[in-house]
Amino acid sequence: MKKTMKKTIGKIMPLLMAFSVLIGTTSAFAVSLDENNNQEFTKNEKVASELDKNLETKVKLSFPGKQEVLPSDIVFVLDKSGASAQEDIYNNAKIFLEDVRKQAEEKGLNIKAGVVLFNRSGNIKQNLIDVVEGYDNIIRAMNSSVSMGTNMHAGLLAAKDILDKDSKVKAENKHVILISDGATYLYSKDEDYTKAYTRSFGNPTKQTNPTTGQPYAYGADRKGGIWESQSREYNTPNDFKKFEDDTNFIFSQAMTNPKKLGEYLDYYRIQENDTAKNWPQYEYEYNFGSAYLGTGRMTTPIEVNAPANIDIAFMKTDDTFQEMVKKGYNMNVYFKNAADFDGTTFLKYMTRNSNHGELNKGFEELKKSVLDKISRGSYVEDYIGSDFDFVNDIKKITLTVGDESLKPNKIKENIYGFGKLDDGTYRFILEYTKGDNEKLNLEINETIYPNKPVVLKYSEKLVNKPEKSGTYEYATNEKAILHPIDGNAMKGEAMIFPVPVVKYEYKAPVNKDTEKTTHIENNIVKTGDMTSLALFVSVLMITLLTTILIFKKKNLK
Repeated sequence: MKKTMKKTIGKIMPLLMAFSVLIGTTSAFAVSLDENNNQEFTKNEKVASELDKNLETKVKLSFPGKQEVLPSDIVFVLDKSGASAQEDIYNNAKIFLEDVRKQAEEKGLNIKAGVVLFNRSGNIKQNLIDVVEGYDNIIRAMNSSVSMGTNMHAGLLAAKDILDKDSKVKAENKHVILISDGATYLYSKDEDYTKAYTRSFGNPTKQTNPTTGQPYAYGADRKGGIWESQSREYNTPNDFKKFEDDTNFIFSQAMTNPKKLGEYLDYYRIQENDTAKNWPQYEYEYNFGSAYLGTGRMTTPIEVNAPANIDIAFMKTDDTFQEMVKKGYNMNVYFKNAADFDGTTFLKYMTRNSNHGELNKGFEELKKSVLDKISRGSYVEDYIGSDFDFVNDIKKITLTVGDESLKPNKIKENIYGFGKLDDGTYRFILEYTKGDNEKLNLEINETIYPNKPVVLKYSEKLVNKPEKSGTYEYATNEKAILHPIDGNAMKGEAMIFPVPVVKYEYKAPVNKDTEKTTHIENNIVKTGDMTSLALFVSVLMITLLTTILIFKKKNLK
């Protein structure tokens, strides 16, 4: 009897296994789209739900992500020589910083700031730190002081070093705030901003003029300081070369406008590279000993073609500034003269490729660059692709900003507006384009922030259906791109959204006329429809009854 029961179970088990396979064929590929829309997230997101019985998926597009879209760096490069430590411009910079801190905290912005002070070297008083958490440290660094010498080149090198090392922030979001009187006569070598170098013509009155055989008539020992060029200008022919306006080719004339200064520096750059003269041999390190005790000093011969220390300082400072401009860093230059040396011309010359040769006058424009990274004019392009069609149904389209749900309005058959304003315009406009290049375009007409992300939800229907049984994966779109425009109407770098993939487990219909009865359980697993299920149950019942009858007949015998 036990043997007979085993045989019976053996016949039934394959059918039971087939039944378990049948009822377990639903795909387990799902993403919930009901989470809190007001929650901040790291990167721009795009997700899709599992396909429903109508082969539709719900897509959710969320942006901006805090880390990916909006991180910014700000480095203050401050001239703390006594001549340029003006209170008003520094107070304005601090007011700007305070405003940035408040908005970064309120709107969930990721902004870091650092501080470099320059005297004879570049002093990193505060490396990059979160502007909210490190605000007190930043202010403390800005209020600190250094003394002895002016080396703007070193200050920019230090700022460049700080920004270069932050690979997580895009170049366009790296901002330099340079505050100086434009006077710089020291320079650095090999990007070492901890050391300064200069040149000196010595004391002209203690040197012999080779033309007259007598001591030079004018000047004093400038000790490698700001006025060294005067020793050359006062003791050599001023008319050896002319500017276009027929004025003498001298430093004081070059400082009357940026164009002349550029021509002047180009000339002395050529002289500096004259290997026969080898002018760099006369440079020396500027420190306490060389500045005040005269140790280690060198004397440059007084000649019209001999570059002065300020010439080299201007060249090297400008070289580093232009390098930072080429990297894409946002260079902001502020001037407030409180000295007898007016360096406005040099500062304007430096900004020829970054700000049309103009100096910054306020912080409002910079504030928009830092705070309003995705503003009016920004837009998202979402290319649907060939596998899906957009479900053009207003009931299946929603848009929220943080926890605020914006009512959709159908403007045209393929255009929807969200958040209608009093003037009849909309905060957001979604346009659907049919055809081979099927896509959605979301127009953004306000500034958006990570603490109140925009979430667009819509549906797509699978149209490229398979013909053979199997498990298939479909990308819900080809690509989605955010094109940011900042508060100053400047284009930012495009940002790519991830592409969600949905699974579809398909069972092709079976032609029953060609199938053998002995493979009926296989037919059931393949089709997975209700007709096959009924057939399966009928066969199962017949098999059970037949087995029972055979079992009883054997027992009667």
